[in-house]
Amino acid sequence: MSKNQKAKLPKQEKELSREKRLERENELLRLENAYLKKLKAFQENPNASLEKHKQRWHSNSKKKDSN
Repeated sequence: MSKNQKAKLPKQEKELSREKRLERENELLRLENAYLKKLKAFQENPNASLEKHKQRWHSNSKKKDSN
């Protein structure tokens, strides 16, 4: 391996770790965005979430009863 190739390896490793850090940051920002959207929706209509869960529970209980 030449001297230049040895010098490039740490840079490639740094780039890879930088890429991984950016991917992680992107993932965290997506999660934060999704959370904030749900929070806003809940604040605008708190009962919508309850109705949604009631509908799911009700439809699931019908499935269990039919078995």
